[in-house]
Amino acid sequence: MSYSFFTGAACSLLLLAAARIGIGHQQRARNPWLLILIFGAFVYLLRPLLDDQDSLTDLLIDLPTLLIPGAFWIFTHQLCREKDPFPRWGWGLIIFELTIDLASQLHLHPYFYPLAQPFKLGLIGAGLVTLLQQLQSDLVAERRQLRIALLIAIGSYMVIVVCAEFLFSYFPIPAGIPTLHAVMASTLAFAACLWLLALSPGALEESLSSLPEPSPGHVEGSLTVNTQQASDNTENLPALDQGQRQLLENLQRHMQGGGYRHTGLTIRELAEQLGSREHILRALINKHLGFRNFNEYLNEFRIDEASRRLADPDEAHLPVLTIALDIGYRSLSPFNAAFKRRHEQTPTEFRRARLPS
Repeated sequence: MSYSFFTGAACSLLLLAAARIGIGHQQRARNPWLLILIFGAFVYLLRPLLDDQDSLTDLLIDLPTLLIPGAFWIFTHQLCREKDPFPRWGWGLIIFELTIDLASQLHLHPYFYPLAQPFKLGLIGAGLVTLLQQLQSDLVAERRQLRIALLIAIGSYMVIVVCAEFLFSYFPIPAGIPTLHAVMASTLAFAACLWLLALSPGALEESLSSLPEPSPGHVEGSLTVNTQQASDNTENLPALDQGQRQLLENLQRHMQGGGYRHTGLTIRELAEQLGSREHILRALINKHLGFRNFNEYLNEFRIDEASRRLADPDEAHLPVLTIALDIGYRSLSPFNAAFKRRHEQTPTEFRRARLPS
């Protein structure tokens, strides 16, 4: 009875959260994976209350739960790395894990079940790693909070559930464990609904929707253009007070003077250099300059300089790596990736097109 009560409460709260997301989430067509994740959790909680059916019906009922690890990874990727498509090898891993899980559900061989569990943990772990990557450079306050919540609560809960499933498939389930599981699920669902409906009703929209981004492609004098664009964008935002205006001027002066060239520069270090508090600088760059990630903000200045130097005949003798290191990159790989996102060309192709031999 207790399990049924808490499971019903958790499922009701999940339906409420799904309705909130489905109605208010502006990008639900582009990112349905959160809804898939919620639906999978809904079916997973209800599954022990359903009578056993034939094998095909059981498989159809279990299918949404099999999608949970992969959906979690894809959702975290689209949440945290909105500019990068989900990697093809990632799709391959998800399909492979799903195939093994299906084989386990169909009882094709007893070895498929113990093989499927590490792959589930691997997909969940990939999602957790994605949440951790560039957490400090994320400038969207709501998305940072969502990352931390997913990392600590949902990710940890999923890892515990997968490990418990594997353990109790070989040992008897102690009395009270199913009820404890239902209580945990209902508590998490209640916390999610409280946050989405009351404490931070715009959290998902702020986290997943894209703010206007600076237009790429300017080479000559683009620092001035970007500064002017940032100034124009602030016309539609709340007015800056005197301290914020002074900080914005100091920031622009510092970056135009080459502050971005410091290798490994973080938002915390930049705030210290400017004598500002980190959260104030984060909000300024995000809300008034339109950047959602600190590294992308740095890349605007770095790629501007690299573009000029690669097109300069006087620097044609310099290797691309030297230029990349000069402007603050640790290695060639991230420089090439950032440069190609801007110009849709590699630095070598860009230089070859502008400095024909």
